[in-house]
Amino acid sequence: RDRSIVAHIEEMKRYLIGRDPFHIRHFTHIAYEDFATKRGSMDFYCAMSGIEIALWDVVGKALDQPVYNLIGGPVRPRIRVYANGWGDRAKTPEGMAKAALQIVDRGFTAMKFDPFPGPWRLYVGDEELEQAAANVGAIREAVGPRVELLVEVHRRLSPMKAVHVAHLIEKYRPYWFEEPIPAENLKAMAEVRSKINIPVVTGEALYTRTAFREVLELRAADILNPDICNTGGILELVHIAAMAEPFYV
Repeated sequence: RDRSIVAHIEEMKRYLIGRDPFHIRHFTHIAYEDFATKRGSMDFYCAMSGIEIALWDVVGKALDQPVYNLIGGPVRPRIRVYANGWGDRAKTPEGMAKAALQIVDRGFTAMKFDPFPGPWRLYVGDEELEQAAANVGAIREAVGPRVELLVEVHRRLSPMKAVHVAHLIEKYRPYWFEEPIPAENLKAMAEVRSKINIPVVTGEALYTRTAFREVLELRAADILNPDICNTGGILELVHIAAMAEPFYV
């Protein structure tokens, strides 16, 4: 959707040219209220997020300060990261285990991967779920108990299939179970969370505080992963994190 996003940016420049780049909140407010007429979309939020992040960059350079000092300062000296995208070409349990060991050799202590074979469908056969579980099990056996396994589902399953496969893999102690079902139905997401013993993650397909409010109210997730590039930008991410804190999420 790159060309569509670029078109949005070109149209929104009328809210920026000749204006003060420090007025970040004004820009995001007027972009949603006036340009989008309160009708959001992935393309709009990506464009708005990109501009918002660029405005923070302008402000940080003008003040000769990193952006984190402008939003309250750092709260930790180091951040643990996980490896992602490393298992896309491995299709068998043996192949995924071998690829996982290469990631451990590079120094990572956590890794995210999608263990599911085949196309993304809501209703899959038991053999596909069993294959996914075998992939998770092979990786766990290869890397040992101290490496965290972050299972990515990509919003592909129906609630009953998500619960089924979660029960198959929970013995391998996944660190999280990311977006097991489509994010549009958060009540169904909460239902899945209530029936499994793996922390549920959601967020990359949700936009702004409005969508995350419902996640928190329904207790539909244990961990949020809003995408800074489409949820509204840096300040919106700060607001979402502040909302999550009193819910212990």
